[in-house]
Amino acid sequence: MIIKKYSDSVHLEAMELLTRRLPSKHPIYHKIFTEIQTTRAGDYGERIVFRELERMQLPFKYFVFHRVMLRTEKVFEMDVLLLTPYGAIILEIKNITGKLEFQENPSQLIQTRDSGEINNYPCPVIQLTEYKYLLSKFFSKHNFSIPVQGAIVFATRKSFVKTTSSKATILYRNEIHSYLRNLQSHSPILKNSQIDLLKNLILKENSPFSYFPLTKHFFIDVSDIIQGVACPNCGHIGMQKIKKKWYCIQCHLKDSKAHKESLRTYFLLCNKYITNKACREFLQLNSRYEAKRILINSNLIKIGEKKSTKYTMKL
Repeated sequence: MIIKKYSDSVHLEAMELLTRRLPSKHPIYHKIFTEIQTTRAGDYGERIVFRELERMQLPFKYFVFHRVMLRTEKVFEMDVLLLTPYGAIILEIKNITGKLEFQENPSQLIQTRDSGEINNYPCPVIQLTEYKYLLSKFFSKHNFSIPVQGAIVFATRKSFVKTTSSKATILYRNEIHSYLRNLQSHSPILKNSQIDLLKNLILKENSPFSYFPLTKHFFIDVSDIIQGVACPNCGHIGMQKIKKKWYCIQCHLKDSKAHKESLRTYFLLCNKYITNKACREFLQLNSRYEAKRILINSNLIKIGEKKSTKYTMKL
């Protein structure tokens, strides 16, 4: 049973918004663009693997979670977590194509593309081993003694594993079902009631890490961000407020709610809080009364009163 469904990465959305609000010659622009490509590939891999899990039916009770972040010795995020009568299972998803070789001393994953280009990545075996250790510590902290297993799952058949590793189970996505079904070769560890308790614990303790605002995450000066309301039709930044509507000088769109997405952009990129002054500056408004009206009617959380009033985005 799917408990925490697949969801697209807000971090990816925010990075894409950031590239639209940064000059293309900004010194960190290329780094962000490269991270977008990596994150997009990872998200796609997780999405197609999760489709397999949504279609899956197993002969025992199980719960599936997408992107669970927990805290113990340190914060760690698992791509997929399953709770079963046979223990917890971590699936670490990889969407890396080409010829792949697991190497040790030092541990790394070597990718050789069809073009002959060679890249090296942190070894997913080390990553999975660390997550298994941390999840075991998390359970112990909450007075559960539960076996934790895991597998590295390659999302596409365009991944050709030439050299494997004896230290981890490595699967293609079409092998997940049989891998999980084979858990029955062992005796059950947990009762259904215990699995329910663990499910509630995971939901309670899951606390996604906040990358926001991205300017702080990437050490970008907020003054580098291009201000103005972005047109929801053509993307032009700098819509003009004419009476009760925003007007785009590029495509001539008129929209009364165009500021809403730009406010969300402000919270993702610039600051966790917004004041009337900051609102006027970012949306390029002249009237503090217009800014106040927008903030009050934008489904935000109001903090403080009078001159100390500020607003934050609802989670």
